[in-house]
Amino acid sequence: MRELALLLGKDWRVARHRRRLWSEQSRFKIVFVILFAVGLLGGLWALFLHGFRFLESLGGIGLMLVYRLFYLFFFGLGLMLLLSSVVTTYTTFFRSEETGYLLLKPVPPGTLTLYKAIQSAFYTSWAFFFMIVPFIGAFAMHERLPLRFLAWLVLYSIPFVLLYSLLGTLACLLALPVFRRFRAARWAVPVAAALAAGAWLLKTWPLPGDSSLSPTLTRLVPAMQWASHPLWPSWWMAEGGLALARGKWTDVAMLWGVLASNVLLAGLLVEAAGRRFLLPDWQGAHFAAGHRRRRGVLLPSLDRWLGFLPRDIRTLMIKDARLFLRDPAQWSQALLFFGLLALYFLNLRTLHYHVLPAAWRNLIAFLNIFSVCSIMASLGSRFVYPQLSLEGHSFWILGLAPTTMGRVLAAKFMASVFGLGAVSLLLMTLSTWMLSVPAAVRVIALLVALAMTLVVSALSTGLGAVFIDLKQRNPSAIVSGFGGTLNLVLNLGFMLAGILPLGLVFHLRAQPGTDPGGWTAALAAALAWLLLLAGLLAAGALYAGWNSLRRREFG
Repeated sequence: MRELALLLGKDWRVARHRRRLWSEQSRFKIVFVILFAVGLLGGLWALFLHGFRFLESLGGIGLMLVYRLFYLFFFGLGLMLLLSSVVTTYTTFFRSEETGYLLLKPVPPGTLTLYKAIQSAFYTSWAFFFMIVPFIGAFAMHERLPLRFLAWLVLYSIPFVLLYSLLGTLACLLALPVFRRFRAARWAVPVAAALAAGAWLLKTWPLPGDSSLSPTLTRLVPAMQWASHPLWPSWWMAEGGLALARGKWTDVAMLWGVLASNVLLAGLLVEAAGRRFLLPDWQGAHFAAGHRRRRGVLLPSLDRWLGFLPRDIRTLMIKDARLFLRDPAQWSQALLFFGLLALYFLNLRTLHYHVLPAAWRNLIAFLNIFSVCSIMASLGSRFVYPQLSLEGHSFWILGLAPTTMGRVLAAKFMASVFGLGAVSLLLMTLSTWMLSVPAAVRVIALLVALAMTLVVSALSTGLGAVFIDLKQRNPSAIVSGFGGTLNLVLNLGFMLAGILPLGLVFHLRAQPGTDPGGWTAALAAALAWLLLLAGLLAAGALYAGWNSLRRREFG
């Protein structure tokens, strides 16, 4: 393990030297990141604390739920960590220039795999601590536990996070050889059938969980039976946390040992898989695809569907679609986030949200709107904003092409609108239908999704043209600059300023004694404000981007 220690020491020295980069960052970015992080932690802390107090006010069933929430929380967190680890593993292993460099060095493939797995675990898990810390802190405050309980449980969660990250890495390493030898289209139908059969089996024959769960509790929270099974690592984590709260140090040590031993076992399996698959997988990811001729199916169909557009704009849009589909790091993240949302929306009736009072259904509908819009803002900043900058040294080809920079900007904007709009409208339709909300809420939800799509696409495209950086090849560096930060701030600001008034209007409508005439006037004012704000932001951003690119026109 001497090589692993040297590689980790190299990363530690790199991290120490990166502290100097903070002096080169804009104060606006530093202040925004700090305020956003503190606000996120504080907001989640307050939300969880309010939830615990609400459950306590329900009496007996609420007190039972307070402790059972530990199982459900870590069960869901583990699933998200596993899925995120699969995506991050592919990027860290096969999209990093460092991997190809280290494969030429005297480092055993198994050791290199463990090193990259630790890197992937760090990239995957740091954000999850933003969920763990406020949840544990709110529980400690609710139960009046000392502050050291928070510190102990955060340390206790490290093997839990490592275990799920290593399992995701192992799944990625084992799945890539299969997908490398066979086209994904051949596997689409069998995989979809297997997932459907698995979902039916889980619904029909649920895994036996804790026998102490009452039927009322399992009916209120359907996933509680699954989350309470003692073979899940999330159960070990939850039981260890509750034992720590009760001062049962023997149980704490035993459960921590179970987590740590499974982490070591997963590490051995990852190392063995790396010795067998790392080099073939890396070669296949970089070279095999270029020597295999495939008959295009999706893009020719897309060309026909976009036949109403001018040919130059249509060609540029198809070029961007081809680049997006060829990069698994991009489409896999979009598929992961939107797929999780679709899975949640499909289970709204399983959670009995559609039988709640109208006020609660309206609240959940607008919270779902916020979730879809926030993901659109994140993906727009991550993928749409750097599109022009990533043209890089090939930007001169666009300048000499038989088109104008304004039409290039229009192609980027329309590609973003079509992509984000199709997914957001579909998710909003699914959410409002599963909640059985009134027709007015459905129309407003679709209108908000459309407005957010236009604003995200316009801001990301326009500001990407204003702050274009053709020297930078790293998308993360492009996004983390002043322009990328400003783009994210404006997107989130529009989301809050445009959606909150509408949500407040519909919440007041559900209250008894509301004047119908006053509600109609308030709704008209909120809609006018949404459309005016969306129009001003979208038009202003596109005009600024066009004006910036116009100066780069090749004479």
